[in-house]
Amino acid sequence: MVLQQTVFYLLQLYYLIKFSAILLLGFAFKGRSLFEKKHREKPKVLEGWDSRYIKLKNVRLHYVQTGSDDKPLMLFIHGYPEFWYSWRFQLKKFADEYRQVIPIDQRGYNLSDKPKPVESYAVDELIGDVRDVIEGLGYKKAVVVAHDWGGLVAWKFAESYPEMVDKLICCNIPRPGAFGHRIRKSWSQFRKSWYMFFYQNVRIPELLCVADDMKMLDLCFRGREMGIRNSENFTDDDLEAWKYSFSMNGASFKYPINYYRNIFSGKSRGKDIMLDMPVLIIWGTGDGALDVEAAEDSLKTLRNGSMKKIPGASHWVQQDEPEKVNQYIAQFLKD
Repeated sequence: MVLQQTVFYLLQLYYLIKFSAILLLGFAFKGRSLFEKKHREKPKVLEGWDSRYIKLKNVRLHYVQTGSDDKPLMLFIHGYPEFWYSWRFQLKKFADEYRQVIPIDQRGYNLSDKPKPVESYAVDELIGDVRDVIEGLGYKKAVVVAHDWGGLVAWKFAESYPEMVDKLICCNIPRPGAFGHRIRKSWSQFRKSWYMFFYQNVRIPELLCVADDMKMLDLCFRGREMGIRNSENFTDDDLEAWKYSFSMNGASFKYPINYYRNIFSGKSRGKDIMLDMPVLIIWGTGDGALDVEAAEDSLKTLRNGSMKKIPGASHWVQQDEPEKVNQYIAQFLKD
């Protein structure tokens, strides 16, 4: 344990020095303009949706609703650095054919409340939000669809409140225990997870994320290693929607990054317990952040689990290959 903590600290320090140097170099060339905050108008792609709020016990969350109130609930949980709009292709599909479809903005994101304490973003708090949303909307259970960090929350929610999960669909996110085992045993996954250590630092990660008009978002969604392969599914307007969501209404990368500042403690860790409900894992094999082996190991802890791989699709699989993702989800819901 002491050795592990020492390694984590050294990695945190290494990335602090590395990215501080990059920021200093950028500042030397661009000056204050490196961190200039641009005025942004609301993109048209964010217009025309039924935007609502729900007051929970500790926070008020924003969500978008499609579908009918009299149908079962299908709850979508986004990852990092995303917001409800990352499920746009799924909303259009399932609102007409299936059930009430609700993608939330998790706490700290977009139009949802942004508590200041770091501990407000611990997994226990995030799990509580999901429970409170389902109950607050008048339901006892839901089909839960999640991606990335939303998937970590969904996995832990399914462990804590299995009776509230009708079916679970996780896109490009393994179970936390399987991921923890993989990162300890695999150099490939350890190398890809550098950002988790970097985000333990204070202030510098936030500065890096906003630098050069949030260039980090360009690299995430359009970069060679992580970017969406089918570029027509992530337009200039979509990118602008992302930058808008991270630059208005008190938005900041600080709050989403706080998720990572809680990742090495509490319910984020520990062994995966066996789950009984039907579970589907959808995996884009071109993921630049996560190895597929952790997802395959996750199946060992699912009594009724299955997996669909989408060759070449990026980490942002529900945006990269929406037709295939929707097809797999639809079939899973019918079975």
